[in-house]
Amino acid sequence: MPLVRELSLKALIHRYAPRALVNFAWNLASDLQELPVRLSDPRPRPWRTMYNVGGGDFYETGDRFFESFRDAVDLKTDDHVLDLGCGVGRLARPICAYLDDAGRYAGFDISQRALNYARKTVSGPCQIEFHHADLANAEYRRTGASAHSYRFPAEDASVDAALATSLFSHLKADAAEAYLAETGRVLKPGGRILLTAFIVEAEDLTSLESGQARLNLQAMGEGVYAADPRHPERAIGFDRSLFESWAKAAGLSIESRVPGDWRGPATQQDYQDRLVLRRIEG
Repeated sequence: MPLVRELSLKALIHRYAPRALVNFAWNLASDLQELPVRLSDPRPRPWRTMYNVGGGDFYETGDRFFESFRDAVDLKTDDHVLDLGCGVGRLARPICAYLDDAGRYAGFDISQRALNYARKTVSGPCQIEFHHADLANAEYRRTGASAHSYRFPAEDASVDAALATSLFSHLKADAAEAYLAETGRVLKPGGRILLTAFIVEAEDLTSLESGQARLNLQAMGEGVYAADPRHPERAIGFDRSLFESWAKAAGLSIESRVPGDWRGPATQQDYQDRLVLRRIEG
């Protein structure tokens, strides 16, 4: 079975084709598949070939994840929300529609193009801010500063709720640790963040070593895993104990975790693990 997986067309493409070409081909195929929806639904939708939007229907996925976020962090209409890696605003759209004029939304992303789209399409009664993070990421942006030194656009203990969807899965270990530290800095005591990531448990190691997992993460350092160690920012996972140690150092505790189906087989649940972290009070 591992040999068959290794020699599959998909595996060969990921192994030998340039990353930019792989991403473009996947996005183009998704855009073409979505053409009937675009013709029947007049609402604006960002093209994946231009904006690297995640999978699933733009509106349905955004609304579904917003509901999970709202419930997980007990979101109030007057809260201050920080969106880490907000992209084109898939989550900003329902969040800003939910917050009232006493609320505040701030999002940041490394893509200026995505932020421009969000600024044009996201609206609501709350205060809305989009910030460009001039950072490099081998998967999405070649130029810019190192992510591990980035300071979030928020004051200390000023954020009620934060979210990070499919962000930690593209951060190297030093950046992931720094982002958790920054999250601990900006969250109010008792504030929460909902994030998605690939968190490797001890019981996952057997399926990973045998190539049985849907996402075949490979060890590339102490507690760090990657789908392709040559291009680690494509998909990165972290040992649970390592991730928890970073969270603890940041003043965060893991309140809940819902496993994703990246381990396999495919289900109706999310692909990545979903975690809620809470800023420790006192």
